[in-house]
Order: sequence, then structure tokens, then C-alpha cells
Amino acid sequence: MKAFDPEGSYFALTLGANRRGQPFWSRQSHWVGWSDRNPDWEIRAASLVHPRRMAEAWTAIGQGWVSVHDDVSLSIYLRIGGNALVERSVAETRLPFVIAPEECVHDGAVAAGGFGFVVTSHLPDSAVQRRAPDRKLRMTVLKRDGFRCVVCGRRPAEHVDLELHVHHLIPWRLHGPTAEENLITLCGTCHKGLDPDFEPSLREIARLPGSAKILDSDGTEYRADVSRYREWVATSRSGRVAGAGRPG
Repeated sequence: MKAFDPEGSYFALTLGANRRGQPFWSRQSHWVGWSDRNPDWEIRAASLVHPRRMAEAWTAIGQGWVSVHDDVSLSIYLRIGGNALVERSVAETRLPFVIAPEECVHDGAVAAGGFGFVVTSHLPDSAVQRRAPDRKLRMTVLKRDGFRCVVCGRRPAEHVDLELHVHHLIPWRLHGPTAEENLITLCGTCHKGLDPDFEPSLREIARLPGSAKILDSDGTEYRADVSRYREWVATSRSGRVAGAGRPG
């Protein structure tokens, strides 16, 4: 499944599972407009890529790939995940939800010389409208993190002087949403000492979706995503792999 038409039209798609074991799609994408909900959020759609250059780029950073031209190769790909050059007609017919325009925000790495996007179209309007989480969302984040600081591990139950804060992974100043998947629990000391305020490694500590590095230059995060996806396929009862997740 490595052969491709050098003159053909392909989308570059990736299928993996995040740290919570949830399948997700990502894609090479391009800007098509601005969000109506937040003028700093983008609308992005999947891009057609040069197949040889894309394959060479994946190989150079230690990421595997396959090519998909029909239902048979698509079925195989949906079982193994990872990167794929998906022929245009197959993607438009079988995976329209993956290549369609989606509302996105930069994942924060752009401020440090990296790149990437997080899909926001599934988030409620409150994620855009208010910086501080409401009481219900704050409690959801605190309970998820075990009422402890994800950096130092301290809890108010053991340290009466401790104050817990809820911190935006993608900072609000960089238009990060006020949503559970973008919030973590920090104690006041660790929060004040966080400099710069964007620290992607906190995603891994808190087992949240998204890259924990500015750039996955050695392919380790990619391989972990693919491994988790294959575990998900092996244990999934539904077998409806083609509909897994949303573009990321």
C-alpha cells in the first residue's frame, strides 16, 4: 500500500487515538475563512497535497504511511491507522466529514515556532464568551484531576494552605477556549511560576488530548497515537471504525 499516482490528487490524513484512548482524525489543512463565533478562530479544510513530497516528509520524521485508492485499501487503513495518502474521490465519497471545513484554533505551539490546530466546532458558545470557567466546569476539571495540582501533585486535603487554580493550556490571550479539554488544575504556586504560560507538556501529565511537544520531530507522539488506535480497534465492539472521532 505504498504505490501512488505521482500526478494524482490526494489528501494527507492521519488516524490515531489520544491519551484518553479516543480515536481522532487530523489532516493537512488550509485556511478558508474566519469563525463567526470568534474572529480569531479559523475555518480550515483538508488540503490536496503533492503525494511524493508528503510521503518523503513523513519518512524524514520517522512516521509511516500508506496510500488508499479504493474501498479495500480504505478498509485496511481503518484497521491500522496512522498516516495515509487518500485518493481524492475515495475521501470525498467515504470520508467527507474528515475533509470538510472545521472551526479551529491554533494549538498554542505557533507562539513558540511550532504549528498545529485544535478543532473547536463542537464546543459550546460559552467556551468563546467567558475566560473564567463557570462553577460546574471548574468542578468538572478539579474532579478529573483528582483535586490535585497536576505539576506538584499536592492536594488541599493534605495541605490546608493550598489553593487550586484552573489554567488554560492554550492561553486565553492566544484565543484558547474555556473548555474541559483545554483546562488543567494547578496550585497557586505552580500557576504563578509557569513561565511561559504555554507549556504543552502539561497535556501529557494531565492525560489530555493534543501534542505535548512543540514539534514531534522524532515521531514518538505519532507512534504512540497509532499504537493506542490499534488497541482501540482490537477492543472495539462496534467495528464502525470509519466514523471514529472528529478531525483534529
